This record gives sequence, C-alpha cells and structure tokens, in this order.
Amino acid sequence: MEMTKEMLFEIIDKTPFGDLVLIEDETSYGSAIATYVFVRYAREKGLKIMIDDSLDTLFLIKKHLEFLGIDEDFSDAFVIKTGGKMDVGRVVGRIPLETEPVIYLSRYESMANEVFSKGKYINIVLGFERLFAFLQEPIEFYMVISSIQGFLGNKSRKAFYIIDKNIASNLKFNPIPELEEIATTVVHIKGKYGRGKIIFEKTPFIELLGKEFEVSLERVLQ
Repeated sequence: MEMTKEMLFEIIDKTPFGDLVLIEDETSYGSAIATYVFVRYAREKGLKIMIDDSLDTLFLIKKHLEFLGIDEDFSDAFVIKTGGKMDVGRVVGRIPLETEPVIYLSRYESMANEVFSKGKYINIVLGFERLFAFLQEPIEFYMVISSIQGFLGNKSRKAFYIIDKNIASNLKFNPIPELEEIATTVVHIKGKYGRGKIIFEKTPFIELLGKEFEVSLERVLQ
C-alpha cells in the first residue's frame, strides 16, 4: 500500500499529545522529508512548532530540502540549539556543547518547559543521536535517557525524535534500544532515493503494527 500525505496526517492526528514517536531513518533523505511533513502538519492544524536542533542538523535539512526543490526557511519554528553555528528558524535558546551533561540537561529542561508553557506544539527533535557521541560514562547516558522520559506525558507536545540509525548504531552508547522502550511508536524509514518504505515496528494502532507502506516523494510532498 502506498502512503499518502493524507494518511500520514491522519496518523499524526490520532497520536495523542504527550506521546513520543521514534523515527529511525536509514536513508539519505528520510529525515528531511519527515521534518517537512511534520512542519506542514503543524501549520495546517494551527499548532506551534518547536525544533530541537543539535549540531546544525536543521541547517543540513534545509539544504537537503532545497536540493529537492523545496524552499523552507522554518521562520515560524521555535528552535533550541545545542552546539553548531548555523541559525535556522527562531532560535529561542542555545546550549554550548562543552557543557557538563547535568548542567546541559538542566538548561535544556528549563528552556523547553518555558516554550511548552505557551501552547500546543509539534516537537521535532533532530540530530539527537550526535549528542550521545560526546557522552563518556554510562551514568551520563542514563541521565539523558531519564530526561527524555521526564517529558513523556507532557500534554503540550507531540514529540517526533528523528534519528540517523546508521550513526546511532555505531556509537559507544547507542540510544536506540532505550528510546524504543520509551517510545509509544517506532517507525523505520528505509529505501532508495525517490522511493522508500515506512514500517511501523511499534504502535498503539493495531491496524498499522508490522505494516510496510511504500512512499514516493512526489505523493508525500504534494
């Protein structure tokens, strides 16, 4: 079965606020397309957009969308940046990468809660797997995982963590198994340029569980 934009929007509609959706991207373009779909969804539904941007991943996504012929500046998205120098969207918070994990998490939670106090958000988390490359000790790893769990059930956001599976799987502290446990929904994006597959590995919607959907860029980007 082919996945259309309407079907994707219907699935996002049914996803409750407070849930965490983990998207494991194994392609070169999936993260950019997923980000664009979530941004368009938020605009159509009158929801605010918050993007967690680690190490200029949003800038790379903007460039990738340009390559696909999509001019998207994310000007209406609130952005919390961790590391990086390329500003995209409305940057409302910055956290330097050299910060100790406990200080980093405290700053991030304070900034994020401030944003979430002002409405309903589609929260897109980008480049998160790259942060795990800087963790030195297991205790730091579990502090980060615990912080993510702390946002579960926050009714101000639907959270979509888009992770480059190829990078995450090769880290000393691979976050994927822990994130799969936390997430209410786990989606894999596979395929080759132009055509791909979306596979629902974990979902509360029984009709989607284990299902594989064909995706063409043209249909999703209409």
